[in-house]
Amino acid sequence: MKTRIRNFTHRLLARVRTRATPAHSQAALRPGLEFAEVERRIAIYLRAMWAHDFTIKSAPRNYEARINIPASIELQVISLPAICYDLNLAETGGISALEIYRAAAAHAAAHIMFTRQHFAKDKLTPWQMAVISVIEDARVEALAIRRFPGLYQLWVRQHIATPAQNRTAGDYLNRLARALLDDNYADADPWVEQGRALFRNAASIESEQLSREIGLALAHTFAEKKIRPNPRTDRLSADYRDDNCYLWEAANFIAEKDLPPLIINPFKKTGPTKTLVEPSDSDQHNKRVLEHEPDDIEFTGKESAPFFYPEWNYRHQVETRDWVTLREIPAADGDLQVVDNIVARNKPLLSRMKTLLEAVRLDGVRRIRKLEEGDELDINAAIRAQIDLRQGIQPDTRIMMRSIRKTRGISALVLLDLSYSTNSKVKDKDYSVLQLTQEVCALFADAIASVGDTFAIHGFCSEGRRHVEYYRFKDFDQPYDEAARSRVAGMSGQRATRMGAAIRHATHLLNSQPSGKKLLMIITDGAPSDVDVHDGRYLRHDAKMAVENADRKGIHTYCVGLDPDADEYIARIFGARNYMVVDHISCLPEKMLMLYAELTR
Repeated sequence: MKTRIRNFTHRLLARVRTRATPAHSQAALRPGLEFAEVERRIAIYLRAMWAHDFTIKSAPRNYEARINIPASIELQVISLPAICYDLNLAETGGISALEIYRAAAAHAAAHIMFTRQHFAKDKLTPWQMAVISVIEDARVEALAIRRFPGLYQLWVRQHIATPAQNRTAGDYLNRLARALLDDNYADADPWVEQGRALFRNAASIESEQLSREIGLALAHTFAEKKIRPNPRTDRLSADYRDDNCYLWEAANFIAEKDLPPLIINPFKKTGPTKTLVEPSDSDQHNKRVLEHEPDDIEFTGKESAPFFYPEWNYRHQVETRDWVTLREIPAADGDLQVVDNIVARNKPLLSRMKTLLEAVRLDGVRRIRKLEEGDELDINAAIRAQIDLRQGIQPDTRIMMRSIRKTRGISALVLLDLSYSTNSKVKDKDYSVLQLTQEVCALFADAIASVGDTFAIHGFCSEGRRHVEYYRFKDFDQPYDEAARSRVAGMSGQRATRMGAAIRHATHLLNSQPSGKKLLMIITDGAPSDVDVHDGRYLRHDAKMAVENADRKGIHTYCVGLDPDADEYIARIFGARNYMVVDHISCLPEKMLMLYAELTR
């Protein structure tokens, strides 16, 4: 009885909806599918396709509308309709609500993956924006279909525009959208053919600039049709297409605030640019109020050309291309007497460490055996030759050997965290973390230079993703002379700690060295942090990814942490055996040299 009542109710609802809903491109709507029923399925679908975790949510429910409302993307969060209806299309047959959900989610994910640079709407008309959006839709779908050809059938079945639809500008937009996707669609209209030809003949569809150029050209030639566009009614008929606000408004919001994607709360309004930077649990020194403007840093013209590096977004599991801008800044000179005083105070330690390093450098002898001419007799080979003679076998005459000392072939780069927090005093001491770092560098460089290893001393700080500064105090091909010592004496602490970008740049520099063994040693007093990142885990995951990339390139990375609470995060970034937390900071210079001797043995 209950089953009969439920079936009767469904039939009644279907009849009411069919009568109450206007025709939607010759489509009849049947009872819909709730977002909650497919949310997990869609999330798994996107994860399996792109190997990334996309954030999806339900759009607010509209109880009055009985048609499928478009999806939307805001701050890379995909909003899908709260309810989606099946379609009965005369041209393509039935399309289930689940298929529409999948098509909409795949289209939105393609925008997130391939629309990297968003469009500014300055001086553009609504019609120009609409045409550019259609071209961009086609561009990201073409790139997605290259990787997943099955998406073609998923999307093309929902395009039903025909050449007979020629009354409004929206009709022509739908015909253009179908022509750019469907190779089998024939449309003799010159405007549609122009758009298809421009898109197909493009040298590359990798850049968003292509959409802007084609869109502006088509918007200009459309004036010949004498049809007045109406932004309120000129909509796309394919239900899976999103509202394209992501290409314009939402994207510009990110650019204005200069925030990394998916790190801020997308459901919370962002305050003014005056930001209080609260210290993390592992970086208690960085307590100050910053007036953060993305472009408020003036460059002197002496800095290098910008380097662009990716950054890892742990929430999306995607590496955002060219997200960070790094510049090499000339290091300022300081008082040479500062370094001389450090060396004078630590002469016994320096002498002891030089002796240790010299012993490590000369440790081990490699013997080359089976030589006919050599420096000494190989006793084992001589005995085997004598045995062969007594057995009447032709002996091996290679009974000599030569001993040679091992060559080290090492390039080491010491990377210093020079953030503002290094200006703080060491606990219970009258000197700062920066002064201790200078002492380590002075003694380290003096000791390493005496044994002839190739080494460099660099530092970094940051003020947002667009302003990562990198300093070279002593480079690989430079002698450790008065000029280098003066730069070590002139180092200063400022700004924040965007560690991942600095590690990537140091990796790039180490890769250019011909040495067989490459070592990157990082000295830091706190966890990675920056003024434009409010999620404490974001830059830590990025630094971990940068360390893994360095490891894949044959560079051994080791971190010396000066933060007593560093164990909780530093092991996750560098690995359980690739870090050392120095509890008694006064012993740091000696531990640093001992560590170097062990790592380069």
